[in-house]
Amino acid sequence: MVIGMSEHSPSCLVSRLSRFVTLTDRECDFIAEMERDERPLTKGSLVVGAGDLTEGIVVLKSGWAVVTADIADGRSQILRIYLPGEIIGLAELGASEAHHRIAMQTDGTICPFPRKGLAPLIVDYPRLAALLIGIGSLDQIALRHHASSLGSMDAARKLKFFLLQLRSRLAVANVGLGNRFHVPFSQVEIGQAVGLTSIYVNKMLRSFVAAGEIEIERPYFRLLAREKWEEETDFVDAFVELDTSWFPPPDAVPATDAADDARVGA
Repeated sequence: MVIGMSEHSPSCLVSRLSRFVTLTDRECDFIAEMERDERPLTKGSLVVGAGDLTEGIVVLKSGWAVVTADIADGRSQILRIYLPGEIIGLAELGASEAHHRIAMQTDGTICPFPRKGLAPLIVDYPRLAALLIGIGSLDQIALRHHASSLGSMDAARKLKFFLLQLRSRLAVANVGLGNRFHVPFSQVEIGQAVGLTSIYVNKMLRSFVAAGEIEIERPYFRLLAREKWEEETDFVDAFVELDTSWFPPPDAVPATDAADDARVGA
C-alpha cells in the first residue's frame, strides 16, 4: 500500500524522499523510527565537533545546519549547508571521527540514529536504501558544481549561483514558495560560503536589487531574474531528476525471508 503525507506526521525527510518515489507504509514506518529520538537545539548549538567520535547519522527534522572549517588566518569557511529533511553524517560513515564542526544555523530539531540501525535499512528496505544512496549522489554532484563555481566565476556569478542552488535544494523538500525562499545567513556568513568578503556581498546584493533582479525582505529573498541568472551561470539543477531505474521494487523480499521461504518450499 502506498500512502500520502497526510496519513503520517509531518516529516521533511518524507517530503524530500517523496519528491522522487511514492513511499510505502513500511518505508514511512522506518523513517518514523529514524526520527523517533527528537532533540531540540537552538541556533549555534553544536551537532558534532571536529574530532568527535561518529556514532551514526542525524536526521535534520527541522532547521538548518552548517559544516564549517577554520582557516589559518582565523576566518571560518562554510563547507556545506544542511536543510530541513536532509541527513547529516552519511559522508562520515566511513570515518570513526568527524573531520569538521557541524552546528545549527537556526533553531531546529535533530534526530540521532545509530550506525548499527542502518543494517536493517539495507537488508529489509532495499529500495529506501537505494533512494538515500541516489539522493546522496545528487548532493555530491551539487557540491561539485558549487566548487566549480567558486573556482571559475567572478564575484557576481558566484553569488548568483549560490542563491540558485539554494533555491533548487529547498524546492526538493517543498520548503519555500517558488522563487521566494528563506536565507538565514548574515552577509558575513554568505561570504564564508562563496569565498567573498561581507563588503563585497553587500555590494553585489545592492547591485542586484538596483537592477530589479532580486527582492530582499530579510530573511527572505525573491529571485526576479532566475532564468537570466541560470543562463549567465550555466546553472545545472542536479535535483531535477533522479535515475530510479535500478531501484529494487518497494515490496522486495528481504534476503533472509527469501532464504526461509526457499527452505520451507523444499
